[in-house]
Amino acid sequence: MIEPYNRNLREKCAVLVVTCDAYSDLWNPFFMLYERFWSERSCDTYLLTNEAKPDIKGVEVLSIGVDMSWSDNILRALELLPHEYIFLFLEDLMLHDKVNNERFDTLLSWAIENDVNYLRFNPSTPPDKSFNKSVGIVSTGTLYRASVVTSLFKKSVLKDLLVSGENAWKFETFGTIRSDKYDKFFSTYHDYFPILNTVIKGVWEYDAYKKVSSLGIVPDLKKRRLMNVRERFVWKGKLIRSYIFSFFPADMRRKLKLKLTGR
Repeated sequence: MIEPYNRNLREKCAVLVVTCDAYSDLWNPFFMLYERFWSERSCDTYLLTNEAKPDIKGVEVLSIGVDMSWSDNILRALELLPHEYIFLFLEDLMLHDKVNNERFDTLLSWAIENDVNYLRFNPSTPPDKSFNKSVGIVSTGTLYRASVVTSLFKKSVLKDLLVSGENAWKFETFGTIRSDKYDKFFSTYHDYFPILNTVIKGVWEYDAYKKVSSLGIVPDLKKRRLMNVRERFVWKGKLIRSYIFSFFPADMRRKLKLKLTGR
């Protein structure tokens, strides 16, 4: 029997794992780790696919047809979900440690009760203003204000921010600008979801592959290769650049990002 507290969350919020059939080789490792480290979920999980209809325990598949774009696929999936809130999870972000579901449920309940528009549970870009002991405000003008990494969106806001034809990178860049018309954007101070960024530009990131393998799940490198030495060197350089970039003020980071993209 589902407790009333959890039943309300299940009715209000869905977890949407965003993917496409071209990444189907990631579904098995993703969901094996997902079930191992977040088995006590209070929200139903939906997998967005194109034509594929995999049989995955505890997961409902949303097959939305031909792959058009990252944003178009999500827009079609949102039409099939009756929930007020959507928690986005990407198929290449894999859990490697236990999720504290009680903490998650408490914050999720707070967000729903307070009509929050957005709540990021991964402060890769931390909040720039304090709000309470659990979350801070993500102000207008800041970089990655609408990041999709383990983030909760009010569905109506997400639909408004999505633009046909955009990929995830463009959404995080330009959807962030569009989000400035909304208030009640928040982020946690601490990471609620211990995740690995496993695939970069279509190939397995070396350290993430090693970590996933150490957990007893060995990805099939016949379907997706490992980063070569040059790619690993370039990726490490980007991580160092991002680390240095994080010391700049939040509004300055967005201006620099847009300048680099020519906008």
